[in-house]
Amino acid sequence: MDDFSRLEAKLAKLRQRASAPGESRTIRGTPERLLAAVVSQIDETILPRELGFTQGDTSIFIAVANRRLQALVAASPLRDAAGGLVGKAIADAEDPALGQLRDVLIGLLAAGDVWTISSRRQSGDGFPSDIGVPSGPLARAWQIAASGAGRENPDAELADYLKSLGARATAWLLIEGEEVKDQSGPEDIVAGLSNKAALFLDGYFSKKDMLFQGETGPSGLVFAGDIDGAAVLFVECETSMAFVMTNAADVATLARDWQARVVL
Repeated sequence: MDDFSRLEAKLAKLRQRASAPGESRTIRGTPERLLAAVVSQIDETILPRELGFTQGDTSIFIAVANRRLQALVAASPLRDAAGGLVGKAIADAEDPALGQLRDVLIGLLAAGDVWTISSRRQSGDGFPSDIGVPSGPLARAWQIAASGAGRENPDAELADYLKSLGARATAWLLIEGEEVKDQSGPEDIVAGLSNKAALFLDGYFSKKDMLFQGETGPSGLVFAGDIDGAAVLFVECETSMAFVMTNAADVATLARDWQARVVL
């Protein structure tokens, strides 16, 4: 098995672990930022799940599948406005209930600025897989801007950024989903970078929410330089991530260049 195959196998296992039912994570922020984080969680959920958001005595459970918001399945305390929405499938982005649900969620999310996220299998027969509102139209319907994103397509922006690095980068890897989609640099250095990426991601997915609590836009980290004077910049946005190896003296400049592209 070559280095890329090992990295892709590691990615597949880690993403399964990261989305395991029952695992708890946290988000924080104002009600509006929390709502954006809820949409982000929906976008990350493929299998039929009930996503739970809990803060003290307040809890919200929504049915999600195929990156679609399907329904509000439970809320406590149950506000009058939410009573008619519990268990009611959201047909599409034009469903009048979608706007009502936004108001209910904003009201509930005002209970606190730190929320615990959990995931469980949908109870009973669940909802048909084609029912619900995909995360993209949902964000538009709820007037949620991509937090921290200065472009309409951050994934494409990342690919363009990597192509622009030229000789400033010793090597880089572009990862989309669970695949290494592109690379640059000498074969031996790229192989070493692949190994570093696998080691880093082994801990990253389990600690991501501690590092970026409530952040839903592009993010990044810099690895300290090694004995050879090299450093690695890691960036992630939407469904893509990249590892860039460069000189330790230049890594801060590359990080600022990326930030300038995606931060308004």
